[in-house]
Amino acid sequence: MKKELRVKVLYITYLGLTEPIPKSQVLPYLFDLSKYVDIHLLSFEKKWLIKKENDEFKKIEKILQENGITWHILAYHKYPLLLSSILDIFLGSIVSFFIALRYRISIVHARSNIPIAIGYALKLVLPIKLLYDRRGIMGEDHTEHSGWKREGYLHHLATWFEKKVIRKSDAIVVLTQRTNDQLRKSVNYSSNISIDTIPCCVDLQLFKLNDNQNLKDEIGLSDKFVFVYSGSVGTYNLLDEMFDFFKEALNLIPSAHFLILTQNKDAVSDLIKRRTDIEKNRVTVSYVPQEKLPSFLSIGDAGLVFRRTSPTAIAASPTKFGEYLACGLPIVSTPQIGDLEDIIDSNNIGVVLSGYTQDDYKEAINNLLLLLREKEEVKRRCRKTAEEIFSLEHGARTYLGIYNRLINI
Repeated sequence: MKKELRVKVLYITYLGLTEPIPKSQVLPYLFDLSKYVDIHLLSFEKKWLIKKENDEFKKIEKILQENGITWHILAYHKYPLLLSSILDIFLGSIVSFFIALRYRISIVHARSNIPIAIGYALKLVLPIKLLYDRRGIMGEDHTEHSGWKREGYLHHLATWFEKKVIRKSDAIVVLTQRTNDQLRKSVNYSSNISIDTIPCCVDLQLFKLNDNQNLKDEIGLSDKFVFVYSGSVGTYNLLDEMFDFFKEALNLIPSAHFLILTQNKDAVSDLIKRRTDIEKNRVTVSYVPQEKLPSFLSIGDAGLVFRRTSPTAIAASPTKFGEYLACGLPIVSTPQIGDLEDIIDSNNIGVVLSGYTQDDYKEAINNLLLLLREKEEVKRRCRKTAEEIFSLEHGARTYLGIYNRLINI
């Protein structure tokens, strides 16, 4: 990339920077973009998490300073429900207003729901360009994760507000092409608003092909066919269904082993205790930090991406998908998750379940084994797909192109 501009950008995220998602989906982009633009970063930090991970907090603060990124911090409020979000929007709007005035901000880059409400308020009173980095579907997100009633008052309010936000935005980024297509058809937005698709990208220098036989030997999996799952295990991740799938895999692959890499070890352990139909020594549950994750993924034979079918699934781009591919892992996926099905089928890099019955699982496992008859070629295709679609450099370059367009409007 050429140094084409030094525009001033205010990037707003509602997640704290010590949390997993910002570490992989916020900071890497900003470190790259900071070479070409002046970035002010506003995040909402959880006080208890700062105390718990104070060393990590200071480490991030130092890296941001080294990259010339100015960090502004507000406290995250969780209670009372709903009112706390309104308070954070109010405080965020006031602080962002003064940041924008003092530093002559040209672009406000709002990542997800609360930040776009702040960005919308700024757009009403300041001559800034507004980039809505849409990570889901506003009303549906809260219905699925916050317990809102679908078609209830709050759901309708969020849906109405998001339509206003979309029309007020100067540019929009979505995670999937399916969302991009749906947005163009369903919302009456101005043709002057650009809509770009940037999936959850991966640092390909960190996540890469490795032959980790030594690690496989160390953790006692040298002769195992390893299914890997990496990430959170919330209700929409279908942990029970993953175990159902793995149970069927044991019937077809006697050496099968399930490696689960997650911070939610207690939730997985509780399920293992209940699943008396699966021997406990067939499952390994561990947590590894981000920098060691590629080594553990590389010992796998296939990566699992399971997610409940819901209105928000169309907008989903699981980070683990690109990470698996970058490490050469073919995919076993449930259907209707963002663009995954199209990417898997068009590149021949895995299998997509047709349902959740024993026969569906058996069909998927047999198809996976057929695919893996050319294991090295499959690994190559997986890596190539990651390089073509999920490269962090490509994602940062797209954001920079959007910034360029916005300052030239």
